Amino acid sequence: MTPSAGRRSSRVLRSTLVGVVLTSLVGGSVAFAALSANAATTLPANYLTTSSSWRYSDNNTDPAAGNANRLVWTGAAFDDTAWKTGVGPFGAKNGSATPNLGSNFPVSKVLNHYIDPSAATKVTIPTYHFRSTFTVSSDELSALSSLSGRIVYDDAVQIFVNGTKVAGFVDSRVEAAAENERNLTYAGESGGDPVTSTFTVPSAALVSGTNTIAIALYQDRSSSSDIYLDLKELTPVATTGGSATISDVVLGVGATEQERLVTWYSSADTAQVAQFAPSTAVVNGAFPSSAVTVQATGAATTSGEFNRVATLAGLAENTAYVYRVGSEGNWSPVSSFRTRSFDGDYSFLFFGDPQLGASGNLANDTAGWVDTLNVSLAAYPDAEMLFSSGDQVETASNEAQYTSFLSPEALRQVPFVATNGNHDVGSKAYEQHFATPNTDRTAGPGSGSGSGGDYWFIYKDVLYINLNSNSRNYASHEAFIRQVIADHGSEAKWKMVAYHHSIYSAGPHATDSDVVDRRSTWPTLFSELGIDLVLQGHDHSYARTYLLRNGEKADANEQAGADTVTPGPGGVLYLTANSASGSKYYGLQSQAFAWASVKNQENVRNYTAVEVTDDALTVKTLRSQAFGSDKPVNSIVDQVTIQRAIDPNSQRLQVTVPEGAPGEFVWAVDGSNGIVDLGTATANGDHFLATGAINPIRVTDTRRAAPAWAVSAQAGDFTSGDKSFSGKYLGWTPKVVEQGAGAVAGAAVGSGFTSGDGLSVPSTLGSADVGHSRGSAKLGADLELKIPVDVTDGTYRSTLTITALG
Repeated sequence: MTPSAGRRSSRVLRSTLVGVVLTSLVGGSVAFAALSANAATTLPANYLTTSSSWRYSDNNTDPAAGNANRLVWTGAAFDDTAWKTGVGPFGAKNGSATPNLGSNFPVSKVLNHYIDPSAATKVTIPTYHFRSTFTVSSDELSALSSLSGRIVYDDAVQIFVNGTKVAGFVDSRVEAAAENERNLTYAGESGGDPVTSTFTVPSAALVSGTNTIAIALYQDRSSSSDIYLDLKELTPVATTGGSATISDVVLGVGATEQERLVTWYSSADTAQVAQFAPSTAVVNGAFPSSAVTVQATGAATTSGEFNRVATLAGLAENTAYVYRVGSEGNWSPVSSFRTRSFDGDYSFLFFGDPQLGASGNLANDTAGWVDTLNVSLAAYPDAEMLFSSGDQVETASNEAQYTSFLSPEALRQVPFVATNGNHDVGSKAYEQHFATPNTDRTAGPGSGSGSGGDYWFIYKDVLYINLNSNSRNYASHEAFIRQVIADHGSEAKWKMVAYHHSIYSAGPHATDSDVVDRRSTWPTLFSELGIDLVLQGHDHSYARTYLLRNGEKADANEQAGADTVTPGPGGVLYLTANSASGSKYYGLQSQAFAWASVKNQENVRNYTAVEVTDDALTVKTLRSQAFGSDKPVNSIVDQVTIQRAIDPNSQRLQVTVPEGAPGEFVWAVDGSNGIVDLGTATANGDHFLATGAINPIRVTDTRRAAPAWAVSAQAGDFTSGDKSFSGKYLGWTPKVVEQGAGAVAGAAVGSGFTSGDGLSVPSTLGSADVGHSRGSAKLGADLELKIPVDVTDGTYRSTLTITALG
């Protein structure tokens, strides 16, 4: 098979790029600007395009038949010479020789549609298999941070690079199927027209030389009317140049809810700062000149870089903020976060052992970690912390693994609580990546080159104590815990402890000598000091204890799996989390453990949501990955509520007084504020075509009267020096990405290339009528830019002015 067609060299990355960047988080205008790259290495415009050549199989054959590894067909060594060859887009409809899926979905290569086209009852082929290759030189690989892909499909796809799954869309039914059935199965959701999705191939998944990309394309059902595949592009994303590259930015929890700690890496030892401001101060896309500037501290890292840390202090409650780090002319991308009320109920998310790299397939581990974060935050969008049980990475000094772990944008938006695991302790990298509040390093790692220490913080009247369980210097741990509780225990409505090495799991580590040693020491201390909940990891399986007092079952009558428990004096509940990334699972021991109320191992990814109120802690563990058809994503593994004991001789009264404030209507860019890349415009008959999507806009309306609101936008002319073309050629299709606040998507506006004004006149992105429900919605829009062929080549930019009326 020959390398893909359509690869063009360029003197600078994407020399004819049409790009869009959203630089405003709240209010005003949002600027569209072209992407620039200062890469020393010449990178191609694309590695693959629609016109690339593929080998494909459309004959209802499992390409891994007879092989124990069902993914053997996705690797470089697989022999695909017997497969057909063709150039996309690929498709079929009702078995027609000239399938018509609509003008937006042309078919260049017709696929076989039915297993037996002559049968009286025709059955569609469930899965199609595609393979292609592209070449990345060693110089290109060193200049790449990732590849960005855009794919159009119907009904579901899984995408692999060099045998590693890098993306899957609408593929939950594939993952739920038995392993030996996944290459020939139905999947998808009968979504109508083909769908466009984007995906990322991390540089860690690539090799110098020939790379193999493989795609499994799935029909939704045996009677499906059509199938479609078009890999639009696979585009290089260059590493950032400059004298000081900013990377690995992470938002950490502060000493109180009024603080956040920001940590990052720099390639140069220069003076750097963090700047933050309320999102409302952003005007016309400009970072506010009124932003608070905080000087960063730091030093050289063990990996030859320089770490920096800054404290964002004096935060106001219920406020959206923007922030950036670096120095003048060399800033990180702008990130955002939102504080909540400083008292009252809240929830946080707890994750077991991501341990990226443990499977030997870093890209796959990263995809699992990212998916768990996405699933959990979609289910709990108001979660106020992301809490780790430790073992962020497989190898403590491996910066590639840390880069993958820190890649999700959520780690720059929701404060992260890091726990030191046994795979983190062997290097200073853990300390250099994660600043922690109120840290005592007396109980250290046992070596000068490792990471260690205990720390504590208070969040909404809950005291959190995080221990470095790698150290068995029990005297230091005990002195630390006793002092913290003596000083702050009276301020706390709940007291929680977290550490890595579970002392009450049901997996193989439960009988390890070091775990037995900890189990003989800590439970009595925790019962004495009134700890309510202990969060643990290490054993890569799920377990929940009975309420334990001094290490023994506190109530002989407590039933296994009870959904509500009421601790008496000294009663403590211990929870052990399963893997959040799927990088490694351990089986359960066959013996019964007297402490185990619930234990579970299904070899699917989990996360735990902890809901905190004055009177109860609800601890709910859910699947972020389906386990069979009857246990889908976000189904419950286990749930328990720890409720406060009530004096039988008293009655408790409660009344809720509503806030006096009338509420507010705000909007902000949700997630990354980076470039919205419309890519390189492609020739399309009498015009050039570029497509993409805006960064989603989150609208929040908490006003009691629930008046109508609307968000609209208008595009200015695209300009490049003294050249320009009208903004009317830009059109969009609005959509409600997340329902809430009564949001309804605006009408689609076509490009004005043929007729009409396109987005050169104000057009509605989303709106809600009077009396709508309070809450938040996320609005998005797919963009389509049709450029007349007589427009002079160049890099053009425009401004999309977004207006919110409420």
